Amino acid sequence: MSALPRPGGSRALEFNVVLAERFSVTDGAELAGSLFAVPERERAAAAAMLSDRGIWIHADVFPDADMGVSLDLITRMVDDGIGPVDVHLLSVGALDALDVVCRPGIARVTLPFEGIGDVESSAWRVRTAGARPWLAVSPGTPFDDYRQQLQYVDGVLVMLIEPGTKNSADLTQLTKLERSRQNCTTGVDGGVDEENLGRILAAGTEYVVIGRRLFTNPKCRTEGERL
Repeated sequence: MSALPRPGGSRALEFNVVLAERFSVTDGAELAGSLFAVPERERAAAAAMLSDRGIWIHADVFPDADMGVSLDLITRMVDDGIGPVDVHLLSVGALDALDVVCRPGIARVTLPFEGIGDVESSAWRVRTAGARPWLAVSPGTPFDDYRQQLQYVDGVLVMLIEPGTKNSADLTQLTKLERSRQNCTTGVDGGVDEENLGRILAAGTEYVVIGRRLFTNPKCRTEGERL
């Protein structure tokens, strides 16, 4: 199996160095780049670039294999030592992918809270494969609904937009961080950009997923653009 291509081919990937450097001066917050925000043909190169920069690779997996990051690419990343990789199963239908992603080399598997049923057994399955289980919660899910499940996972990913959409970030969701971090590590995903990153970091999150804005020239900005 051939190794993943490195950036610098016929079309070099854009990268928002200015946005990424804000994490180098922030204690305790880690940056992740979302491969789903990159055109499919460029995802392998994007993964290699993130790995070279020491940035987490966040790979969204949908129930429809043609929509999200392919399981083939994820296994190739692991085989090539690319990482760290966080596989985000976006809905309960994507849990079928556990058979593939529960393997050595995957650093984290983020499970969807909504509809999962048995968080404990799914988290145990992830943990026995050597990865750390996290739980993702959608904007419409209140803290009290998932609070008891935090005992089974290492972290919670608070979605600032509905999974799979491109809406603006709902910063009222940051209140979940304050309540969740008493039990586990916290992260956010969805709609993060230059304007709201400061507030997000100030809320105490320890893991931030950024997509299109991270793979954009920092000088380029279109009205209403969000990651």
